[in-house]
Amino acid sequence: MERRTFLKFSAAAAAVATVTGCESSSASDPLPTPSEPVLPPVGEGVTWGSCATNCWQACPLKVHSKDGVITRIETEGKATDDWDSFDHEIRPCPRGRSMRQKVYNHDRLKYPMKRVGRRGSDEFVRISWEEAVSSVAAAMQKTYAEYGKNAIFMPLGGGSHDLNTGVTQSSVRLLNMAGGCLFFHNDYSASQYREGSAGMYGYLASNDGDTVGFWNTGSSLRSLENSDLMVCFGYNPMEARLGGAGSGYEYLNVKKKNNFKTYYIDPRFTDTAVTATDEWVPIRPGTDAALCEAIAYVLIEDGYANIPFLEQYTYGYDKYEEYITGVTDGIARTPERAESICGIPAEKIREIAQAIGTASAPFVTQGFGPQRQGNGENNARAVMMLPILVGKISGAGTNHGGTPGNDGLSHYAMMPADSLKDLMNMKIMDVTIPAASHLDAIEFGTQMKPSTHDVRYSDKSLMDADTPLETNVRFLWLASSNMLANQNGDINRADRLLNDESLVDFVVVVEQHMTASAKYADIILPEVSWLEMYDVIQSYNKMDCGSLMYAYGITPAIDPMFECKPAYDICHMIANELGIGSKFTNGGMTYLDQVRKVFAEFKKSNSWIQGDTFEEFVSFGPQRRPAGEHPNVGKLRDFVTDPVNNPLGTPSGKVEIYSQYFESKQSQAEGTDEINPLPVYFACDESYEDATASEYPFQCINYHGKHSAHSIHASTPWLNEVLEHHLWLNPVDAGAIGVINGQKVIVESRRGKLEITVRVTPRIVPGVVAMPQGQWRRMKGDIDVGGCANTLTDSKPSPVAKSFRSNTNRVRVYSA
Repeated sequence: MERRTFLKFSAAAAAVATVTGCESSSASDPLPTPSEPVLPPVGEGVTWGSCATNCWQACPLKVHSKDGVITRIETEGKATDDWDSFDHEIRPCPRGRSMRQKVYNHDRLKYPMKRVGRRGSDEFVRISWEEAVSSVAAAMQKTYAEYGKNAIFMPLGGGSHDLNTGVTQSSVRLLNMAGGCLFFHNDYSASQYREGSAGMYGYLASNDGDTVGFWNTGSSLRSLENSDLMVCFGYNPMEARLGGAGSGYEYLNVKKKNNFKTYYIDPRFTDTAVTATDEWVPIRPGTDAALCEAIAYVLIEDGYANIPFLEQYTYGYDKYEEYITGVTDGIARTPERAESICGIPAEKIREIAQAIGTASAPFVTQGFGPQRQGNGENNARAVMMLPILVGKISGAGTNHGGTPGNDGLSHYAMMPADSLKDLMNMKIMDVTIPAASHLDAIEFGTQMKPSTHDVRYSDKSLMDADTPLETNVRFLWLASSNMLANQNGDINRADRLLNDESLVDFVVVVEQHMTASAKYADIILPEVSWLEMYDVIQSYNKMDCGSLMYAYGITPAIDPMFECKPAYDICHMIANELGIGSKFTNGGMTYLDQVRKVFAEFKKSNSWIQGDTFEEFVSFGPQRRPAGEHPNVGKLRDFVTDPVNNPLGTPSGKVEIYSQYFESKQSQAEGTDEINPLPVYFACDESYEDATASEYPFQCINYHGKHSAHSIHASTPWLNEVLEHHLWLNPVDAGAIGVINGQKVIVESRRGKLEITVRVTPRIVPGVVAMPQGQWRRMKGDIDVGGCANTLTDSKPSPVAKSFRSNTNRVRVYSA
């Protein structure tokens, strides 16, 4: 460690201790009154930073520093704070407020390192930057020569989600210029929802190839001002997106302003359900489609179904009605039948159905928990079926059943990479696999085909020929990604495959922290933190966000710590080794030059932004304006107004209740999975109705905890102290297995076992246990004492999207 860096780190550690001391004595030292303002210490500098985490809020941070050390984090401190006039504070949640602790965390990567032990063992030695980059370049060249470009895979990574000149962009730019790589489509969060909603509505205002930004987003939360009913299926913004301009804050305000009736359907009594202050309707995981069938049965039988609308705007209603009423197979999908599956009393189901049928403007929405199931695509479609049945998919106060959102800022060319025309849409990536499929691609990639594993080629002839991948994946490039050994199903399987060196030749990790996945690297390249960077930050209103769009620039609060470098500079060094250094930098552009170029492009498509240069832009701080309606809303309105001249992007041009897209996929179903063109319920492996799972009596779900976004922030001690990692267990179940509150237990599935502390609470359905996802795997013998939820989950993909089914998971629980 250099002396200068050591002194800064020591000063930061001392500052943490000082703050702790101040907090402990605050009880006897009352806070100052407003008439006695606290002035900043003399000599403090202030810069704009960002919580660039993967919750879509991109909250700005006012970063105070002195003598090269960050001293504290504050919010923007606006003079006005008015939600009604779109002039409110963009207030970061505890994750943003803890950013100083994240920068100075004990697990910050300090130097380039190479592995000397078993992958995952955390045994590394320090090496020089020269050795690190030459090793990576040599491994890339060897892989290209022996196996071709598709042997190199860059997994999904959300660790620096909101950056525009960060590690993701720099890495893709380098890999694209070096010769290409195998890439991914869809993501961890919402793939089943995407595929399900596309099966019903097509791509609405998105493009067919828009595999990253496409969520078929619906109406804004603000439109609830005109609604008289909200029905939520697993929608939980108060925990997942609790930043000051996010959907949690938006929902809180609109609920206060218009106290519409809310049915909140979820296995957990979440903080959002608490905020709704209406009615929690507990449901067994994975049975949402069964509930929706029963609601549909009442709507049809009681005459609430809007037949003229269904006949004019939809395709396949006749088949759906026959299925729901029992004409197809003699089984009517009644509330009494659904009660035995989802656990909701038949009378309550009828009440919800009648509420939807009589509401003037029902707003039906869903989160991503119900679709992250083995039958997730059908859960998503079944929820979207409810507003279709009553003919209220468009209009003031309504929603089409999908996630809410707004229009977003115009896209801009993010570090254009020559032949890569649109980095985030990956329109010219010639072959991709589902984001959850990299373990399969390592083990049997050459058996993966379009018809069986959703391999996608841009070359139609390769698709038509059902061409398998030409090679297995042998080289992994992780760019701020914890997908390898944490954020993917069955990470014990990942451990086995990654330690088979006949399968995996090389793993390189560009990261800020020693994550669970970084421990599997052959070479680690340390990157600067978000508070040591330049960048252009923008809100992502197109997906579940508030109605305030904003942008701001960030600059380093401190110099790069230890030997960390910006990702652009790291990739430039590797490019030099590969002989493409000048091409990578467009003839010599520096990191800051690239940021300035990004701002110039951003400014062209967003003329309301103040500042003609990046530096001027930064000086204005966060700039904001109201977000308009999502383009999908206009697309639906046009369709309803004139369906002949404004058809949807489905094969029929109508809302496809009977999905021809799903019909074409039916041969891909495996085992007990089912791909049904109709949005109906089926019981898959390890679901509530799986009789073979009796050894594992509990359904186990995981959710976005308030302490982290996916696995980001999961190692920050301050957050883990405030929001302890724990397992929710119903008192009835706790009594049955002899477990008490605060006790350590083992949770075991067919894939593995972990240790976790129990919180006994009636806020969880009996027979179900729940834990936050994202904790980092930490093995002690064969037990994950870190408590990573994916130690338990399966890597088998969902039927259509081939994505994560992490909430379809049976476990047993016993004392540790």
